[in-house]
Amino acid sequence: MPALTTAVPSDSPQGQAKKGVPEVTVSLPFARASKYHTEQGNLQSGIVINTASPGTFNFPVPSYGFMTDLYLSGLATGGAGSAAVYYEDAPWSIIQSIALLDVNGANLWGPFSGYSCFLASKFGGYRLFPLDGPLSGIQQYGPVVVTTGAGAVALGNNTLFFTGNTGNFGFCLPINVEYGRDGLGSLPNNDASARYNLQVQVASATASAAGPVYTVAPSTYPTLSLALELRARSVPPAQDLFGNQNSIAPPAAGTVQFWSQQTASPLSGAQTLQLTRVGNLIRHHILIFRDNANGTRATAETTDMPGQIQFDWDANLRYVNFTSTQRQQTWQNSGVQVPPGVVWFPYTTDPDTLPIREVGDEWMATVGATKLTLRFTPAAAVQLIVLTNDFVATSPDVYAAGMLSMGY
Repeated sequence: MPALTTAVPSDSPQGQAKKGVPEVTVSLPFARASKYHTEQGNLQSGIVINTASPGTFNFPVPSYGFMTDLYLSGLATGGAGSAAVYYEDAPWSIIQSIALLDVNGANLWGPFSGYSCFLASKFGGYRLFPLDGPLSGIQQYGPVVVTTGAGAVALGNNTLFFTGNTGNFGFCLPINVEYGRDGLGSLPNNDASARYNLQVQVASATASAAGPVYTVAPSTYPTLSLALELRARSVPPAQDLFGNQNSIAPPAAGTVQFWSQQTASPLSGAQTLQLTRVGNLIRHHILIFRDNANGTRATAETTDMPGQIQFDWDANLRYVNFTSTQRQQTWQNSGVQVPPGVVWFPYTTDPDTLPIREVGDEWMATVGATKLTLRFTPAAAVQLIVLTNDFVATSPDVYAAGMLSMGY
């Protein structure tokens, strides 16, 4: 039986087109129109880590679409013995300095240590299940596949692990560019003549009480291989297969985020520390306390850290709470405990109190004259590193990205 239809009189409101009112065309979200893509970058193998200066290595980022994430994999093989003892920041501390450089050479991530980069990725609100530290003898992400040939090591199914006390280890360190919703923050990456670059300085891994990788050396030191991978979004076609218009760039295209650090030491007695990284929208602050005498977080945790931290925003008091309370709040939001010596202040816990896929309700909007001040009294002399995650927004569409994906 044919479908029933109802005629609409031409003089009815439904049958009349409004004159002089432009038709509204809604484009499909960028995250739906684009598709993820991954590819391999450069490999550096045979890095001798028990030397004074193992070297600085540049990894040009492959050109494709919009860059969303980078993954730096490391694999240390060839170590031998059963006496090696790993430092508290290992294996991330094999990286003395890491920096993601813009096409013009400006710093986007870093420069800071591999351990700071690990914390930025872990607590940056990029994944629901963030990185954790490796457990000795436990391989977290599957089997280790190592192939040797012509002096090279293929990283294959790399994992985050320590192999007993042989001195061998592996890791996969993300550098996240995209955040929030609908591809926000992903960067145009189609120009092979103007590449982003990941610069990595490898630390001397010769064992000492202060690490940075071993406190007790293996019988034979391993050699290190590093490899880069790109995760990107494709450039969408102008229309989908149904003829609907696509958004061909992420919201507020050109919006870029940064991770930077500020260091202060030695700090003893009552402290008033003004944070220098202001002027943008801020997503996170991460505090890393280390004992001033030996540089370890473990000693800072037990003997040095302040029991209370006050955070002032201009002339207003924003936070004043026990360090333990701040940690409990962030654990309840994330389900992840902070490492010893670390205190985390997230501004990404909207709309559902989880620090991921935020819509911007909690971002801290600052200007060049904003004063952000930490006040605390450590129990003993400490070093303090403050990691700041902020971003430059090209338009108010940074907020519209969240609304679009939520159907508001």
